[in-house]
Amino acid sequence: MLARAIEPGATIGVVSPASPPETRAEVRRGISWWESKGYRVKLARGALEQDGWHAGSPEARARDLQEAFADPEIDAIQCMRGGYGSAQVIPLLDFDSIAERPKAFIGASDITALHAALLRYTGLATFYGPGLISFRNPAVPALTGERLLQVLTGATMGPVPHDAERLTVIAIAGGRASGRLVGGCLGDFVYTIGTPWEPDLEGAIFFFEDVTARPGAPLPGADRQAGGRPRRRRRRVRRLRVARAHVLPALEDARGGARDALGVPVLYGLPSGHGQTLVTPPLGVEATVDASALSVTLDEPALLTA
Repeated sequence: MLARAIEPGATIGVVSPASPPETRAEVRRGISWWESKGYRVKLARGALEQDGWHAGSPEARARDLQEAFADPEIDAIQCMRGGYGSAQVIPLLDFDSIAERPKAFIGASDITALHAALLRYTGLATFYGPGLISFRNPAVPALTGERLLQVLTGATMGPVPHDAERLTVIAIAGGRASGRLVGGCLGDFVYTIGTPWEPDLEGAIFFFEDVTARPGAPLPGADRQAGGRPRRRRRRVRRLRVARAHVLPALEDARGGARDALGVPVLYGLPSGHGQTLVTPPLGVEATVDASALSVTLDEPALLTA
């Protein structure tokens, strides 16, 4: 399922399904960034609420997300930020209603759970991209901002751009493979395994990033993050091994070398994670990884343009 592309003049609905922003100033700066590009911004009712580490109760956060999809004034939905708690809202959502009004949905980090659930229950292609407070710094990296605008206006096919400043784009294992792009933040993704909204990785291109994992192992951090008894951890790790290729955009604390024992192409260094630059890849669409050529190509549109 595809949402429609948007153009300047459209309204961006901002929701906080996980943690709240830390300051009102960073919210104002994010809104100003959109307005400088010709867009309007509409904050959800509870976008600035706080309940400990969460932006209000699960019920309030689910209500805001549901209303954003239903609101005819809103053309695309951006999450305020990641943080903690987005999985709490999933059992409270009416996905049939969401499927009737598909909209571009953007978020990263903890929002991984919602990407997984939207794909599982509606088939909606979503975007692993910056939250509103990513634009709190006036000097938004050009690749981050301009790529987001390009994607939302319908430029969702073709090569995923590299960060020209980055020198460490490497093939951990060479080769070429195609499949549906699935994934998100590894530390959050592994907790979708075993849930009703667990993504299907069979034959997929598994895209993942994290802030503490290392590229020195085939599945950085997965065993540690999976939790539970050893047998359960091993089962979760095995689920991650059925993908046709792996794309590791950013392991921000990574040190040391890398090796591969998966027998599939593995590409490291795509700028889309917790780093300064993000290329907002769509999740749920067909893509091709050519690790030997250091490229990821999006093979089908993620938004309707007609």
